[in-house]
Amino acid sequence: MRKIKLLFIFLLICLASFAQDNNFLGSQSLYVKVNEKYTEAPDGFSPFYINHLGRHGARYLSSSKSIDKIIGILTKAKEKNELTPLGEKLLVDILSLKNYEKENYGLLSQIGKDMEFGIGKRMFENYPQVFEKNRKIFAVATHVKRTQQSMENFLETFKQNTLKDSIETKINGDVDPILRFFDLNLEYIEFKESGDWKTLLNKFQKRSEIYIEITNKIFKNKSVMNPKESLKFTTDLYGLYTNQYDISKDVGLKKYFTEDELKYFWANKNLSMYLEKGPSNVGQNLPTDISFALLEDFLSTTEKAIKDQSIAANLRFAHAETVVPFASLLKIDFASKQTDDLNSVENIWKDYEVSPMGANIQWIFYKNDKNDILVKMLYNEKEISFPLDSDIKPYYKWEEVKKYYESVIDGLKIKKYDTIVDEVKYFKAS
Repeated sequence: MRKIKLLFIFLLICLASFAQDNNFLGSQSLYVKVNEKYTEAPDGFSPFYINHLGRHGARYLSSSKSIDKIIGILTKAKEKNELTPLGEKLLVDILSLKNYEKENYGLLSQIGKDMEFGIGKRMFENYPQVFEKNRKIFAVATHVKRTQQSMENFLETFKQNTLKDSIETKINGDVDPILRFFDLNLEYIEFKESGDWKTLLNKFQKRSEIYIEITNKIFKNKSVMNPKESLKFTTDLYGLYTNQYDISKDVGLKKYFTEDELKYFWANKNLSMYLEKGPSNVGQNLPTDISFALLEDFLSTTEKAIKDQSIAANLRFAHAETVVPFASLLKIDFASKQTDDLNSVENIWKDYEVSPMGANIQWIFYKNDKNDILVKMLYNEKEISFPLDSDIKPYYKWEEVKKYYESVIDGLKIKKYDTIVDEVKYFKAS
């Protein structure tokens, strides 16, 4: 027994140490499930339906672009004898990482597969009443392979414990207004490509030239790169460092950064996501508001499940670009705060809390014999509050939650504008 306790303590210490590193991994952070003791539902209420949105699990690099570019720069410098001994070592390490990444770009790693399997397994085990009697499970993924892999691994437990006929899966096409709304909105695409947020981010990055210290240790000639090139090179290198955790292949990239340097790059990435995809004022809520079709889908599928007693769950598998704006539109406290002070963003909004790998939002529905409906919300499997008052938190009356979010949607339906696809229309916020 004593050995078991010591092992448990050791694991907790390791987890705490990892969590500290994890703060500098941003949205590449691994999903960490802390065992929760959930609040018991009010007397007479039992769960009957779950509405869910999840980000894909941990993955390999999206493409070979950044790693090939770094290898190209280092190889060219080596040929010119411009690499320091540390730079020579970096080239070896990056080539080693490339070996692990090749042929896997964009796909889930084993960690990602296990992550999604675990989330699905806990859902099945925590709410067995929802999935009894072979009630229907509707699951949908975007056209991207890693979301499909996430769906497959998430559903493994359900397939093992229910008839396969109860699970209906779907893969959306390129035109996906529910889960990939960020691809269709013309105003948002223009904002993403040339919005004022880029100027703000560039100004923020220039608060320090700490990144030059990294390239000075890698290249013999300090004039090999100008400051702009140095920032791009080191930012890409930081991206490779964070991805090591997702694929569980430590090739030693952390040694090229100090803690201050890691924090610098994380703050840049965090602000970039906040400005481009999150609730920042510079976007005038555009990145957030375009997720309203997903909120409509949550409301409509819930109403259908309430009326149709044969539906157990609606499960969606998408991306950080889906989860981040949706969490903000829901007015989830830690995901929707706003500030004009760029230096304080990291204090009120953290990408590794809002959208780590495997991030998910779950609405769990309960009813009693009188058919009264309650709902609670889980964010990364932790109970959180809706932006409403309730005497029975974390449980809320569904009619009040529905009314609140219907008013949010109504507030956005003021002005129409075109998207890339003529038959798809979105509404512009006032």
